[in-house]
Amino acid sequence: MDSFHKSVLKKEAIEFLNIRSGGVYVDATLGGGGHLAEMFKIANDIKVIAFDTDMEAIHFAKQELEEFNDKIIFVNKNFSYLSSALALNYIKEIDGILFDLGISSHQIRKNGRGFSFSHNERLDMRMNQNGSISAFEVVNFYPQKELARVIHEYCEDRYWQRITRKIIEERAKKPIETTFQLKNLIEEVIPKNHSIKSFARVFQAIRIEVNKELDSLKKTLESVVPILKEGGRIVVISYHSLEDRIVKNFFKYENLKCICPPKFPKCICSKKKTLEIITKHPKLPSKEEIERNPQSRSAKLRVAEKC
Repeated sequence: MDSFHKSVLKKEAIEFLNIRSGGVYVDATLGGGGHLAEMFKIANDIKVIAFDTDMEAIHFAKQELEEFNDKIIFVNKNFSYLSSALALNYIKEIDGILFDLGISSHQIRKNGRGFSFSHNERLDMRMNQNGSISAFEVVNFYPQKELARVIHEYCEDRYWQRITRKIIEERAKKPIETTFQLKNLIEEVIPKNHSIKSFARVFQAIRIEVNKELDSLKKTLESVVPILKEGGRIVVISYHSLEDRIVKNFFKYENLKCICPPKFPKCICSKKKTLEIITKHPKLPSKEEIERNPQSRSAKLRVAEKC
């Protein structure tokens, strides 16, 4: 199974999910099915709705989890389609949901997808190959203001302005078509000792924009609470500070009993507390896990439970 994807914080995530026999769960980010396999080890009579925009991931997971395929509903969509997928399958409530927001090692290594600056590939970065906008469109056709927004907000790199200006300058001469073209122009405007971090951040920023990852996360978190059973849990593993901030702030808001200004003599907002925060501080990978899988070093796990 690790040939496709090394599941991060697998043991901790499944423990926090608190699997119940006969329950209905959602694996919002199937990948290679590593977390899903662990769920069935705890209870083999559960039903799982598993999402992935990459059809290859679904084919792989179907082979690896063949004995449980009759208990899994595979959905070749982004997890933002959660409500629609549940309605189509006549499911009104779920017992828990797991998000592992990282990109799979398979997608990074796979030729032709353009996720990595380590391989010279066409700029693509679409997790769903039917998506209308690729990294090529973002890099070459976004107006300067929009491109600057993407690189500034999602990249969080100190050299974002230099990088944006260089992209605008180079694309005016000829299209930026490959990952190495993008990598090389970034390399021209940043210090050498900072290059790997900047490459990773810029590629990540463009990938987030192409796949609308932050918008999908916000939308889906909001849709989960009404369909989550009392005692059901939301487990999220994030790898980017912006993702983690969205999850942290969402949990914090849903944990509030009142949002009236402090000066109000009594509550008039009708706000109800819907979630209990289980992880007051995010759970981090152990040193041993980081040594085994360096990609896990930025992972943070947060958990909340329906009140």
